[in-house]
Amino acid sequence: MTGTRSQCVAGAAAAVVLVALAVTVTAGRKVPVAAVAGGAPATRPELTLTDTRSTYYIPRYREPVRDHLPGEYRVRLKVREPHVVKDVKVRIDLAVLKGRADVSWVNQGYKCGMADQVMTCALGDVEQGALFTPFTLTPRPGAAAGPAGAITTTVTSADAPTVRHTTHVIVGEPVITARQSSKRTGVAPGSALHLTPAFGNKGDTGIDDGLTVLVQATEATLRRLHGNCRYDKAVAPTKAQCDFAGPLPAGTAYETDAPLTAETGATAMHGRISYTVLRAHDTAAFDQQLLPASAPRGTGAPLGLRPVDGSGGDFVPSQHSYADLATGGLDFDSTQTDDLRAVGFTIKGKVGEVVDVQVPYPTNFTDADMEVTLPEGVSLVPVPRGEHTSDMVYCEPGKAGDGPGKAGNGLVECHGWQVGGTWLRARIDRRVQGARGSVHATSGPESDPDQANDTAPVTVEYTG
Repeated sequence: MTGTRSQCVAGAAAAVVLVALAVTVTAGRKVPVAAVAGGAPATRPELTLTDTRSTYYIPRYREPVRDHLPGEYRVRLKVREPHVVKDVKVRIDLAVLKGRADVSWVNQGYKCGMADQVMTCALGDVEQGALFTPFTLTPRPGAAAGPAGAITTTVTSADAPTVRHTTHVIVGEPVITARQSSKRTGVAPGSALHLTPAFGNKGDTGIDDGLTVLVQATEATLRRLHGNCRYDKAVAPTKAQCDFAGPLPAGTAYETDAPLTAETGATAMHGRISYTVLRAHDTAAFDQQLLPASAPRGTGAPLGLRPVDGSGGDFVPSQHSYADLATGGLDFDSTQTDDLRAVGFTIKGKVGEVVDVQVPYPTNFTDADMEVTLPEGVSLVPVPRGEHTSDMVYCEPGKAGDGPGKAGNGLVECHGWQVGGTWLRARIDRRVQGARGSVHATSGPESDPDQANDTAPVTVEYTG
């Protein structure tokens, strides 16, 4: 556990340094840092302060101290476009930390400085937003456990309304854990999988309010069963958000009184049903993953909780945020794990136009090549190697001969598994209604017993 915590802290510290070095907003210089969702043009500049903690836990001092550092305190500013907010300053009153924690690092990249327990960061002009960690802390020995007061953050500027945020400070730390599950193999496609989320608190401080559990299914869909869960879609959802009232005292653990049920996809080979447990009052960092109140709810009874023993080694915290969240889940392999399947595609363009189209890799691909038979009326435009970017591979004419294999005469060979993908450059010579070609993923029966789905259609869509 100690080693994991040390790695987490080191990783977090490295991330802080990278943020500080990579993105700096200086006075008089506008640097876009974070994209902001578009909307109606604003009549005046406006700043919002998001992703800042509502509750900040300071772990009690223990040796070695590196294993018990407080979590990251982040400041995220967003600017309502199309304005630039002038002369932005972030003022953070840290008087509550006196005798409880020391500021061990100051983000000078954002021109942050300390004076009389108050930190000020001079960001200058901000065009779209800013995201940074202004400080890190080290706990002080002998600090009394429990609520300690509040950190107040105030953001001012030359031309936007002042923004304030209050963060309640507690000495002591809850450590959320999640139960880990063994991988399932030999799962039949289209069958049901059941996962019972379980979470606990191995810290020394309880969580008084609720918890939020975010669920995501990959290569499977969730059944919309539970009334206290919201789902991303009414039919075949892949995400859910389930809310529980709490509390979660230190030393306790719970599991849901019914499992989450997912149905594996008909073509699934590898997949995962995962969940993330968060404190309900500090989910701002996950705002893009949260589901709106209007999202479809489950059709059945609410999902409840029942106590379990969470002291075992299968209840573990997250490696990325030691106290703030935990993740669990169920990985699965289906009975189709050796089945290579070709993926069809469409060539779009006008007659006479030369177009580039990406040739999709087959599902569950290894090092299989692809053979493309072009639709009638479409011919290959060879792209010699070295005449395109190095991370893109273009299809080539097949073997020379009178039949398939000559450019413009059908068969095209596609190789390469590069980051940029495999591409086909083709000319749409003439319109042939209903023209169809094919893409074939080459494989042998030993590595791919089911070869009936190794060929998929290639179609043409005429845009003019």
